[in-house]
Amino acid sequence: MSEWCVSYAGCGGRTGLYLNSSHPTLEDGVETREVVGTHSRWWFSNQCGTYSSTSIRVKACPGDYYVYEFVKPNISVPGPMYCAVAFQSISSDPCYNYESLDRPWRANNESGDYICDDMFSWNGWYRLFYYGMDIRMPETCVSSYTCNTDINLWLSDPHPQIEDGVVTREVCGNYYWGSCCEYKTKPIRVKACPGNYYVYELVNPAWGCSGYCTDVNTISLPVSTTSPDIFTGSSITLNYDPCNNYNILDNYWRSTLNYWSMYGFISDHDDTRVEWDGWYQLFINGSSAQMPEWCFYYMSCGGFSSLWLNGSHPRLEDGVVTREVYSTHYDQCSRYRSDPIQVKACPGNYYVYKFTRPTLSIPAPVYCAVPFSTPSVDPCYDYTSLDEPWRSTDNSYYNNYYYYGMCDYNVEWNGWYRMFYNGENTQMPESCVNQYMCGTYEPLSLNGPHPQLEDGVVTRQVCVSSWSGCCTYTSHPIRVKACPGNYYVYEFVKPMFCGAYCTEASSQSISSASTTTETIQSIESITPPITTTAPPVDPCYNYNILDDSWRATNNQHSSQINCDFAVSWNGWYRLFIQGQSVQMPDTCVDEYSCGTHAPLWLNGGHPTVEDGVVTRDVCGHWWNNCCAFQSNPIKVKACPGDYYVYEFVSPTGCSLTYCADSSNINTTTTTVKPETTTDEI
Repeated sequence: MSEWCVSYAGCGGRTGLYLNSSHPTLEDGVETREVVGTHSRWWFSNQCGTYSSTSIRVKACPGDYYVYEFVKPNISVPGPMYCAVAFQSISSDPCYNYESLDRPWRANNESGDYICDDMFSWNGWYRLFYYGMDIRMPETCVSSYTCNTDINLWLSDPHPQIEDGVVTREVCGNYYWGSCCEYKTKPIRVKACPGNYYVYELVNPAWGCSGYCTDVNTISLPVSTTSPDIFTGSSITLNYDPCNNYNILDNYWRSTLNYWSMYGFISDHDDTRVEWDGWYQLFINGSSAQMPEWCFYYMSCGGFSSLWLNGSHPRLEDGVVTREVYSTHYDQCSRYRSDPIQVKACPGNYYVYKFTRPTLSIPAPVYCAVPFSTPSVDPCYDYTSLDEPWRSTDNSYYNNYYYYGMCDYNVEWNGWYRMFYNGENTQMPESCVNQYMCGTYEPLSLNGPHPQLEDGVVTRQVCVSSWSGCCTYTSHPIRVKACPGNYYVYEFVKPMFCGAYCTEASSQSISSASTTTETIQSIESITPPITTTAPPVDPCYNYNILDDSWRATNNQHSSQINCDFAVSWNGWYRLFIQGQSVQMPDTCVDEYSCGTHAPLWLNGGHPTVEDGVVTRDVCGHWWNNCCAFQSNPIKVKACPGDYYVYEFVSPTGCSLTYCADSSNINTTTTTVKPETTTDEI
């Protein structure tokens, strides 16, 4: 039976019962012990010893076990259950039979992530290290939200002495609003070892997002030579061709499609625990694969930190090259930087990698893999036609509620697809699509240009348009191929989010592609070109009047919140406030101004008359960040007569509106809104 406080609702009942003192020794004979239970006001709060149950008798027996004379618990205790903890002899000395656990991110001076120890498969005894140096678990309260977890775990009693042998210690955890030992998880066994170090039999805490901590104040150099090797990063000259001398690394869970936090399962893969040896070729279920070359969402590839290659793969003629390796933290693509690795392109269209142990400061890192193989049948002539007009970039579900929330996550994708729009050839967009378009909440687009015919099958990153920006999040990459006849085929896969793959609204964009090499290499390739010269009709004399007094920058904290996302913008606009000509602000505007939450202002200044039509970025102020929202850029032109016209488009989300600068309004004169000229009264 447990001799310490047990968490409320533990041991299969509502009130876990435990002994209120230590077990007897052999010479004590039969002893009587008080039995108490835990109460909780909240699920995270334990009040130890609140309930007193009926006392029981206990006896220690030869052979290292105990017997108990159990009786019916006190009926006033709600849902009582006698608790048990593991108590068996150890077949081999854990001081010499342990796994090294070198995880600097567990230190009590680290924070920023929320890694849960119930995701790992704990098995046996562990010796703790900090970059190769011995370290211990803390014995005192640890500050909240350190050790890169939510509930940090520490020992509630001192470590044992060598003569104590194996002892059981209570493990405490605390939230920021609770006391130091507000929460108690499963106890663990600890042993002091010759050489001034300790080993711990760590177990699954099985309570919230909790994690075992290490105490940086206990760091010491190991006396023995059993500490793990530390990668030095040094390179060697190859005297053999790694294309002919490599290991096979075929782990299905390394696939970028394996995103465990979304699918509801957990994984304990960690490449710092692998004994890497030489070169490796990547496979996924027997099919050739490669490392991704782009930022990928964290908690993918079967681990917590997903490692990707920061740079393109080499060519055959490049030989062995060195590439940097990065890992993502939430939406920060390069939060972690691991040790660089060597890469080589091999005849036969595959790559080999000299994997090394990733940097220890990265939480549970794993090398990622994406499919990389040549289809057995040319997908240009073996595809499924996908003609669904609701996928169009001009289809907002605000305008068509029948298609509200279309979700490609529910589609059973299989093979290659060619996209059509009402029977006309079309393609995926290569730039940001407004949120809520393409008949879905989160539209999916390519993050970069389509390939050329000579490129063959390529892999492209897929961007997700959401409330936080154009490509803050990415979905699983897809493979794309350019085909004779000026069309593309796509190997669609189930996306990571409940979004939908977009199509351009018409075939105009694809027919304008691949005319010349220069056109494709320019910013106008494939997507509709951005006009940088004067439009066919001068917008200075062909504009719409936009006179909404609520857009004024001095309209702050309005009770009516507006949003320009649902406005059907069409063409060019000139701004007025109650008949007086004004312009957009080109400096940061206070939050909750202009009748909205995040007011939009021009980032880059207004042009001069001689500049003609220019493109300017648009920012939205939110959370004390003047450009928290980077909305879609707009075109602007300065006109004779000291005014400006703007080609407004739908912003990236709600609640965002274009502002009108009220700072220069003349309170003594009024400007009449003109048809083509301005008269002062």
